[in-house]
Amino acid sequence: MSLLNLQDVEMADAFRADGKIYVVVAVVSIVVIGLIAYLFSIDRKVSKLEKEIKK
Repeated sequence: MSLLNLQDVEMADAFRADGKIYVVVAVVSIVVIGLIAYLFSIDRKVSKLEKEIKK
């Protein structure tokens, strides 16, 4: 298990040294923002349908 942790640190250090860590953070951020936006849009659609059903 300690070897796995050591590899993770080395990989993170390599990304940081190459400046690629910012690309990784940007891609992860875009994915998370996209998922949140998608969930909000689904929530609005479901709320609209619930209101139509109550009428």
